[in-house]
Amino acid sequence: MVDKFFTSTTHMTEIDEKILLQPVEQNPAAIVITDADGQIIYVNKQFCAVTGYSAEEAMGESPRLLKGGDGFTDYDLLWKTLLASEQWRGEFHNRRKDGSYFWEFALISPIRNDQGEIHSYLAIKEDITADKLAEEELHQWVSQATQLSSTLEYKNFELETAREKLNSAYRQLKQAQSQLLQREKMASIGKLAAGVAHEINNPMGFINSNLGSLEKYVNKIVNYIASVEALVNRDAPQLGLQLEASRKKAKIDYMFEDIGALIEESLSGVERVRKIVMTLKSFSHVDTAEEQLADINKCLEDTITIAWNEIKYKATLDRHFGEIPQVKCRPQELNQVFMNILINAVQAIDKGGMISVTTSVSGGMLKIEISDNGSGIPEDIRAKIFEPFFTTKEVGKGAGLGMSISYEIIQKHGGEILIESEIGKGSCFTVLLPLTQNNEAGPLEEKF
Repeated sequence: MVDKFFTSTTHMTEIDEKILLQPVEQNPAAIVITDADGQIIYVNKQFCAVTGYSAEEAMGESPRLLKGGDGFTDYDLLWKTLLASEQWRGEFHNRRKDGSYFWEFALISPIRNDQGEIHSYLAIKEDITADKLAEEELHQWVSQATQLSSTLEYKNFELETAREKLNSAYRQLKQAQSQLLQREKMASIGKLAAGVAHEINNPMGFINSNLGSLEKYVNKIVNYIASVEALVNRDAPQLGLQLEASRKKAKIDYMFEDIGALIEESLSGVERVRKIVMTLKSFSHVDTAEEQLADINKCLEDTITIAWNEIKYKATLDRHFGEIPQVKCRPQELNQVFMNILINAVQAIDKGGMISVTTSVSGGMLKIEISDNGSGIPEDIRAKIFEPFFTTKEVGKGAGLGMSISYEIIQKHGGEILIESEIGKGSCFTVLLPLTQNNEAGPLEEKF
């Protein structure tokens, strides 16, 4: 405890400590002094009257003795202010010795010694419990009055909400019906594609085998002819010259070279057909509901293979596939989304266009961007593009369900589908699919 609170440097007259303590002791505000470590070294009578703790019980304790534990006070800001040698003002919701709660308004100031070091803290507190109760009571009256005045409005809102729910239920029913029809249609197409793929796969199997055998036979014939010519040239040179002339006239060497190239080209074509058949089989399972880990780059590549006949006559296609993790999804449904977007991109291009497909990871999301340099989408159409049955195509050329179903599929995957477009410059559809991640943060430590 400081022995002398004030010293007159002019007269060097010491004021009695009791005279200084009287206004502190008799002050109607609760006064607390702590040391630099936050331990109580002094409390006045009002502190004891308000809290129920005697001075002896409070000495050596921390002001947290009264802490209510309800988080009303920002203790981090309190200490940041005090350690910056600034005065802190604020409210505490504290607890008395008997367990009852009360409110205090506090003014806390750091006290420095002659060397400028903080050696204690002075807290002057005012019991504002009555004000808080009055404020709460007023708040309750205002709340009740507001609630009573809004009853009629709420009833009107309930009626409007019920009407909107009925309209929404009707729209959902209509949409569900259209989606069911579309799903059945896609399932039928899938079964047809599977059957066609199977029928193509069988003959392509023996064509591939026969071409392999033909290649071996041609090589043996070439080797045999070379052996015969070598024997003739050795044993009957004159006959060998005649055979050489006939060989050149018939262009045998050219035919052997061309046969090899033809077989190689045919085998390449067979491999391409095989790849298309495998992709058709993948697309035939559109009714598969199970989720699985899938490589989205492969899904896009399969979709491009199927749509290539539409793309190749109108646009070049650039792939910018990034290194992305596999995601848990329904790949056949995502293939349907990518197909719808790609076909729309093709239809927006007259000829000589460009389509770009890009994959990356951004902000914890898998990002798929499909952009084109086509005609673009007007703003009024952009706002309706995901609505069921909305289409800009002629009657009979589109049901207006492709983008609506695509939107539903992406939503079901927990993702988003976004559009950016500019008339005359093209459009970009961005599909965002979530990646799993957990972020946790611990609570801040309270010090006062």
